[in-house]
Amino acid sequence: MITQYSVPFKDICLWSLIIACGLLAAYLCFISLVSIWIGIGHIHQSGFWVPVLAGTSFLIAVFLAFLRIAKRILSHMKQKDALSL
Repeated sequence: MITQYSVPFKDICLWSLIIACGLLAAYLCFISLVSIWIGIGHIHQSGFWVPVLAGTSFLIAVFLAFLRIAKRILSHMKQKDALSL
């Protein structure tokens, strides 16, 4: 009887965690896009490619990390056991 009431609470908590991770990922993507924008804005200077390269690699890393975390959380949502967090 306890697991009947804990599954909706578990789903709400896990969706909240996905949303929080998405907001964090959006913030980090914004920071990396600012880095890319600054690098492209200073194309006339030597070394302009450093912020572009750093921003691009960080953007890809954040995107892949968010996808892996969201996939893992969604797989936990499909399990019936309430204690397998």
